[in-house]
Amino acid sequence: MAVRKGNKVSEGGENYMKSPRKDSARNGLILNSTMDSLQINKHYSQSCDGSSCTLTAPKRMQLKLFVNESTFSERVRFYFIKNQTASLRIRSFIFVLKLLTVALYLLRTAMDDPFTTTCCGMCQRNFTSDVNPAWVTQYTFSWQPIWWVERHVVIWIVQVLLAFISLMYKVIHTYANYKGNLSQQLLSFEWFIEVCCSLPFIATIFWRPLRCLFVPAFLNIWLAKAGLENMMNDLHRAAHKQQSAMFNQVCTLIATLLCLFITCICGVQHLERAGRLHMDPFDAFWFVVVTFSTVGYGDITPTIWPSKLLVIIIIIVALGIIPGQVEQISFLWSERQKQGGEYSRQRAKTEKHVVVCATVLRMDIILDFLNEFYAHPTLQNFYVVLLSPSELDGPLKSFLQVPIWAERVIYIQGSVLRELDLVRVKVDAAEACFILTSRQERDRVAADEKTILRAMAVKDFAPRCPLYVQILKPESKIHVQFADRVICDDELKHVLLAMNSFIPGISTLLTLLAHTSKGQEGNNLKSSWKRDFGRSAGNEIYSVVAKESKFFGYYLGCKFSHAALHAQSKCGATLFAVERSGEIRINPGNEFIIDPEDILFYICLTGEEDAIIVDDVNNVMERRQSCVRAEIVKSTVTERRESRDEGSLKRNRQTLINEDQQTSTTMQGTLIDFPPVSPYVGHNTPIMCHVLEEKAKLCCMRLDRPCEHCRHTSALQYKWPRPPIIISAEFSTQSLFNALIPLRAHHRPRDSLHPVVLLMEHSPENMFLNAVRCFPMVYYMLGDLAGNVLDAMLHAGVTEAHSVIIIDRETSVFADEEYMADSRQLVATQTLFRLFPDIPACLELTHASNMRFMHFQAPESCVDAHEYRKEREREKSCSLPYLFREAFASGKVFSSSMLDTILYQSFIKDYLPTLLRILLGIQYTSGSGHLDTHDVTDDEVGHTYHDVFRSLCKKNGAIVLGIYRRVERQASPLHKKLITEDEISIDTDSVNKFPRGHGLDEEADVEFVAKTRRPSTMSLAYVKRSLISRRSTQKRRNMRKLHELHCLKTEREQFDDMIQNRMKELELDHLGSPSKRRNEKQDSHSYILLNPLSDTKLQKGDSLYIINPETPIPGSRSTSSNSTAHVSEPRHSDVMIDRETNENG
Repeated sequence: MAVRKGNKVSEGGENYMKSPRKDSARNGLILNSTMDSLQINKHYSQSCDGSSCTLTAPKRMQLKLFVNESTFSERVRFYFIKNQTASLRIRSFIFVLKLLTVALYLLRTAMDDPFTTTCCGMCQRNFTSDVNPAWVTQYTFSWQPIWWVERHVVIWIVQVLLAFISLMYKVIHTYANYKGNLSQQLLSFEWFIEVCCSLPFIATIFWRPLRCLFVPAFLNIWLAKAGLENMMNDLHRAAHKQQSAMFNQVCTLIATLLCLFITCICGVQHLERAGRLHMDPFDAFWFVVVTFSTVGYGDITPTIWPSKLLVIIIIIVALGIIPGQVEQISFLWSERQKQGGEYSRQRAKTEKHVVVCATVLRMDIILDFLNEFYAHPTLQNFYVVLLSPSELDGPLKSFLQVPIWAERVIYIQGSVLRELDLVRVKVDAAEACFILTSRQERDRVAADEKTILRAMAVKDFAPRCPLYVQILKPESKIHVQFADRVICDDELKHVLLAMNSFIPGISTLLTLLAHTSKGQEGNNLKSSWKRDFGRSAGNEIYSVVAKESKFFGYYLGCKFSHAALHAQSKCGATLFAVERSGEIRINPGNEFIIDPEDILFYICLTGEEDAIIVDDVNNVMERRQSCVRAEIVKSTVTERRESRDEGSLKRNRQTLINEDQQTSTTMQGTLIDFPPVSPYVGHNTPIMCHVLEEKAKLCCMRLDRPCEHCRHTSALQYKWPRPPIIISAEFSTQSLFNALIPLRAHHRPRDSLHPVVLLMEHSPENMFLNAVRCFPMVYYMLGDLAGNVLDAMLHAGVTEAHSVIIIDRETSVFADEEYMADSRQLVATQTLFRLFPDIPACLELTHASNMRFMHFQAPESCVDAHEYRKEREREKSCSLPYLFREAFASGKVFSSSMLDTILYQSFIKDYLPTLLRILLGIQYTSGSGHLDTHDVTDDEVGHTYHDVFRSLCKKNGAIVLGIYRRVERQASPLHKKLITEDEISIDTDSVNKFPRGHGLDEEADVEFVAKTRRPSTMSLAYVKRSLISRRSTQKRRNMRKLHELHCLKTEREQFDDMIQNRMKELELDHLGSPSKRRNEKQDSHSYILLNPLSDTKLQKGDSLYIINPETPIPGSRSTSSNSTAHVSEPRHSDVMIDRETNENG
């Protein structure tokens, strides 16, 4: 059956789809509030005529919705209550009317003449003197001047009109607020005053004599006060702003005092019309002020009992109202002091400020931030707004009261997750927002979760505000990628701790580069090494465009390495990195040519903008440029001559290395690749490493337990060709994976890789083991530093170890005393230092102030206490209180708080986080070099820093950053050995002949005596007696000498004996000896000289921080397109340099 839709159906459907829906908006605020009709189609009706059916549209149903809003009560409620704008306008109009009513009353009072007024014929006041003749006593007087007053016709008309409008508004407002409580509203205080002030004026219309009736119109001031409070609420609602409780309370208190003053002034002045003396409004004002201020001169006083009663009532009311409001204001003021103030919008428009958000504001963190932030001259006019949900502690509150910080730092208590608090600190107008993470959180994951939510809240509220975020866990970085700068604590600290094992002092080097200093902290110290170290600590990283540079503008078109070499000797600035096309590279190599648009990064004591070239610019620049280019040409020609020989040597050397690597059993089956992505790590490692072709077995990674593949139970049994690196940690965290990255970096030769032994307090998770078993020679074992440190370290191979790294305990935040969190690590490190002083150790601390206990040695008793304390105070006067501590200067200790300066400095130096990540090898860019060290050889000792710089630059294109200097500490007379072993004479022949613990061998003794004497002259018994006597005497003599020798042993020798005995008990004595690698220069300390002077002499034991250029990865075809783009360019520049050199002779 065919179904056909008729025209009616289609028209009906079309009409249904196009049925108008009328929406009315009232005053532009409420949309779709009323609807005239809504047409709804019901079921279609069907009619069939044989072969076809026709559907016809039914009748439409009309509905009216929101019918309540069309009533009169709803419309009145809408205009007077619901509509904020209309309600505010009406209340403002009524407020002005009430003030006008009070002003008219005061005008009528000022026009009143007490000598001639007749009160419209109702009273007689024809005075002949100042004294009222109708007054007798305070209880005997005339009431007519009180009931009747003189009122001008115009004033009367205006007052009647205002009273009528005010009464009508009150009636309508009561009707709009009616909710079944009419009696309660009519008996309210506002209705009582309204009736007293409005109805008498309306009644005077009907009876003329009542026009002079006294009406207390001044009481309208109380209605104006109530209207003002409601008007402020409507004003804040209309502006979509929440009012300040403090502002409301202050306004309420002022309005209350003003109402009490006006009521008392007008009431006393009017009642004193019947008094003894006339009192005008000013006299009444004087009396009220003197009375309320408790001064009470007594020159003007009320003279009748009604006025005195009114004063008593006003005082009682004031004592009942004012103290409560003052108490409320004081409470709000104290709470506001705890919560801080508010940064006004006007200040945000005219001033620059940054916002610092943190869960807990700690004294050391805020002090470091303020010192680093205001160290730059361009930031002196900035304001710092601190936003935290916690209150300020006592020391920090006192610190912020110092004038230098009180004018710059504003504290506001609040939460970042509340938009109201973000409005208070004006984040949308801030120059930057720093979000700091609390390291004292017991759950570091929860701390990062709070930081992530804060970052999201700030970015949602102020998308254009630059955001600087600090997080703890590397896996949290994925959630804050929208931030402008992100610093991850665990990622950086584990890399720094690992790199400290083969690049000593790298943590201190990074801290000095990220720290702001002028290099003058050590000028007033006595030690020469502290003065040198303090001067080098002033070096920072700066950037400049090549064509705008005063230091490097001469080297446009020259090789990068040669420019770095000559700039260091000429300007004292070390050029080490460049940015091109948005990519930063450190030491891009000899083939890299400097372009005018390149951004150069250099290390110097000051920036170019603060430096002045003293010599004549016109002559010196040309002479210097020609000399520099001549030196570059000479070095280039030398390199070209030696290129063939070096190429053959490299080929031969590569062949030897490959052959050696093929025969190495510990490095077989490795390749250079990216570590596999693991859910445990959470992100791919951005640097290539040495990884195993086949992952190691989990059973083989357990060092202290044998398995079917390996039966060894100690690190000494493996007999590795390289000494192991021991890493002690509490848990197998995800961040510990980052510690293995620099130890297995691809630029390190395979035969230079050290085995890594993870000493864990708790059993690692299988996810962690699956993630790290891709690296070669990585093992783990269980051991606790708080328990038997010696046994755990001996099994880990500490006697043959290359270095020991102790990572901070995550449970250290559970310490009862805050600064005792590092007690376990410090005591364990001190134990290792006493037992194994030759093993380099690097320790991570929770609090940087505790580094003074690292390798602690008590000062000598002969030291002057006053001078010692004075020297310590000079050391603490610098911006880093721990700067001159030997543990920090040598890089043996590290704290995560040192990384905070990187985040603070990134506000001015936005390139600093990326540059340091590339320097540490966390981030990889094509064509970028890597950081390494170079031990000064015997041939280089005595040469200048610039000479070795030039030698390394010509040899392999390396750039030198500084010196790691080891200096032997002057031995104290108290530490010298008084008696040495050589001073004790021991009959070694007798000792060997009569060993301890052995009996008398009679046959051997008889044979010995028989050879020395004739057998015929003595009997056998005599021989035995003589031998026994001789043996016992010699034995007593040797035992006494051995006892004296044992008592005269040094502490070091006693420790070695103890370790040797323990190794015998553990059956490890045949694998190593504690004194095997004893160093003669144990009493020495180290420090860093960053970017030293060119004429600095190198000493024995020095190491140089160098940046080697990128080395090609074996088997990889990755080449830098930017480096090959300038292959022909050096030849052109060399030709130009040759011409200028020939012209200059």
